[in-house]
Amino acid sequence: MNFVRWLYHVVAHDVTLGDPYAPGSFVQEGYIHCSFRDEVVNSARLYFPAGARLRVLQIDPRRLGCEVRVADTPRGPMPHVHGRIPRAAIVRELALDQVRDAPDAVDGDSGSG
Repeated sequence: MNFVRWLYHVVAHDVTLGDPYAPGSFVQEGYIHCSFRDEVVNSARLYFPAGARLRVLQIDPRRLGCEVRVADTPRGPMPHVHGRIPRAAIVRELALDQVRDAPDAVDGDSGSG
């Protein structure tokens, strides 16, 4: 059995999610930046100003319908989604302080693991 990990993507609290979802950076870069659970807080600190109201999307990689490539970065391996994210792949929205208690490994058929 393959080990599958949840993907997490940080967005500003007031961002409206389309179906499919793609941030403005997707057009320029061709992929959507995500993190594995243990790097979400560091990613938020790196890409958002202190005190920003944020939420975290928990994404089921099995529901994407596009390629996920794990890139080697100075902060370690980071998943990049090479396509838009269907709303059905976003299984939960979390507050940043809830991420540490969220699952890392996908467990079960689908849903919130």
